[in-house]
Amino acid sequence: MAALGSVMLRVRSQLGIWRMSGVDPGSTVGELMQRITAEKGVPTEHQQLSKDASHKQPLSPSSSLRAAGLASNGDMLYLKIDADAQVFHSGQESRTSKKIGADGSIMAVSFEEATAENGFRPGMPRLRDIKGTWTLTDFLEMDEQFTYRVKKDKGQNVSEMCTAVTLDGDCLNSFVTYLQQLGWNQERVAFLYGTVEDDKSVTVHAIYEPPQENTPERFQLEDDPRAEQVERLADMLNLKKVGWIFAHPPREESFLFSSQEIMFAALQQLEAADGIEETPFVTVRCHANEEGHGEFDAYQVTLQCMEMVAEGALDENPKNRGSCAVSPTFTAIVEAKAVSSVENQFFLLNVPVKHSTQPRFRRMFPDANRIGTQQSPDLVKDCVTSAGSTAEGLSDFNLLLFLMDFKDMFSWEDDMPRICQAITDPDATLDAGYDLLIRGFAGMELGD
Repeated sequence: MAALGSVMLRVRSQLGIWRMSGVDPGSTVGELMQRITAEKGVPTEHQQLSKDASHKQPLSPSSSLRAAGLASNGDMLYLKIDADAQVFHSGQESRTSKKIGADGSIMAVSFEEATAENGFRPGMPRLRDIKGTWTLTDFLEMDEQFTYRVKKDKGQNVSEMCTAVTLDGDCLNSFVTYLQQLGWNQERVAFLYGTVEDDKSVTVHAIYEPPQENTPERFQLEDDPRAEQVERLADMLNLKKVGWIFAHPPREESFLFSSQEIMFAALQQLEAADGIEETPFVTVRCHANEEGHGEFDAYQVTLQCMEMVAEGALDENPKNRGSCAVSPTFTAIVEAKAVSSVENQFFLLNVPVKHSTQPRFRRMFPDANRIGTQQSPDLVKDCVTSAGSTAEGLSDFNLLLFLMDFKDMFSWEDDMPRICQAITDPDATLDAGYDLLIRGFAGMELGD
């Protein structure tokens, strides 16, 4: 199990893709480089780390991984290894080569160009640069590591990792209402918080919409200053992140998931399982019917999809959003044929959906990160005065999250746990001091 708060990063280099588990997002790029040296044998002086494959966004060794936007499981960064690094040599033989140009001149061949033609696989070193002597068994075992036989057995399209998901009706209504206000003309994402039951089913009690900038075809999650407090609040309420939901504009009936949505679902399951393991983490798809009302269905991606994403075998497919492109380094075989892309339906497992009409929390305080939405203490007053007690009025995930913005007033270590206990424990009561504090914060008179 990785340390609390640690993530798994993917590092793509000329030698393939490495998964670096247990990485602290607060550590520096230089510390990650030192780990690459220790684990992969690449000296730091021969490493060039970047956020993009073309290395136009180099990373400074002194900058933190979080500041560089590398704080989530599955985030990719790109390592360019200098050609004269010892890792690129077999004995005294250099990895560099020559070719004759059209004018008869002799030119050096770059590593990328040489491996594209002569490498074990595109982007990989030559076999003799990996190991001096190979047997047929060695080669077949090596080649098999880069080959995926993708199939979906008949009758096996229902997930056994998550037996069902129960969705909170108030949460869904709020989510759909906002999408209707947007005219269903852009994607929208939210994270689901709830509980996992003994039968491996999931019950959703709250949703949180992070900051995002979306288009009709894509979603883009932005840095979230509230990310830590959302997780802290969920823990205080005895909840955990159990899934995510995405909504999209109308599509063809057979177009369920884009490649971006498939890969994001896989990364979220990898994070929840802390690796390629079974997890009940669920993906809910929301879409509009002909009347403009929201409809919901739920899925998981297969363990094979999780593995392919973790190893960098899949990528987004700009030519066909309904499929994932296969990295040239890997081979995907579908129906006995090697393919350059895989239809997304091969990766999907259905999860039964149930609906709850008995919400655990109220849904009155405005959601964060919505266009035109304001959160203020005055709205806290409306929530409290409309309830039978202060504790009942505070029983709202978004309201509690808002209180946590005022950390000097509502300490995360002392005050918020006690307030949350008064909400979650039927035998607990809200201390009179907190009742006065909340009412003062909301600008309420003592007699209100």
